[in-house]
Formats: sequence, structure tokens, C-alpha cells
Amino acid sequence: MHAIADEGGIQTYQEKIREWFDQAIHDINVDRMMMETGTAPEAKRQRYEDRMFGRLENVNLDSRKASSIYFLENLLRDYLIFLKEFNAFPLELALNLSDAKILVWAKINDDDDRAEDALLLSEAKANDKYSRQGFFISTTIVEDSDNLQIPPHYQRIDLK
Repeated sequence: MHAIADEGGIQTYQEKIREWFDQAIHDINVDRMMMETGTAPEAKRQRYEDRMFGRLENVNLDSRKASSIYFLENLLRDYLIFLKEFNAFPLELALNLSDAKILVWAKINDDDDRAEDALLLSEAKANDKYSRQGFFISTTIVEDSDNLQIPPHYQRIDLK
């Protein structure tokens, strides 16, 4: 018999299976009641209707959106954690997000090799972790003397 450790302590694999399915069945029964009584939130109603009526394009689009949100949030979080570990920060940092890629625009002091290396290594580490899932980050680095402003389609983020 398998034993697994989780936040609640040690339980058998069989107990974990039972607990998970019991919760899933409970949640589906609650959702069914809300669907039958017309009290389900619009997004939940739409998700169930897409599945019930075989609207597979919508089902897959929802999955793709959820996947993108999950992986892009984690990709960005890890990139910023890696950058913090190097303890070298750009003067300005801005982002542009798409379905599978984060574009980073970073302004550093002139000849700041430490900040440049930190940005590039953070990118490399993040891409190593997430590229197998099809998600990437790409950093453009400019120096202060270039006198360039953050492109208008980027969102500035505060690192402090």
C-alpha cells in the first residue's frame, strides 16, 4: 500500500483517492443544483453548456487561456525571483504579454555589466524551466544613454 505525505499529514494512497473523488463529486452535485435552479454564475453556466453541447472549440479555448495564465504567471514570478537572487536590478522594467511569451524591456545604467548579466541569466533560467511547455521570456536591454522610453505597448512594473 502506498503512503503519501501532504499538508494534512500522512495518508494512504487509497484514502487520497477516496478524498479527492468525494470532493469532486460533491462539487459537481453543487454545480448541478445551481445549474438546475438557474443560480450558477454566468462563467460556470457557460463552461458547463460548452461541454454539454459539445462546443469543443470553446472548451479548448478556455483550457488554453487557463494554461497561459498559469504558465505566464509562474514564468514571470520565477524570472523576477532569479533577478532578485542576482541582486542587480535595472533602472526601469516593463512587460508586454502574449498568449505564450513575455517580452521584457529593461533600461540599465551605462556599462552596467552586472545588471545586464543578471537580466540575461534570469531569462535563460526561466526559459530553461518553461520552454518545454511552450512559454518563453525575451529581454530587450537598453542603456540609459540610449535615451529611449518604454514602448507604449509595454506595462511598466515597479521592482521596489
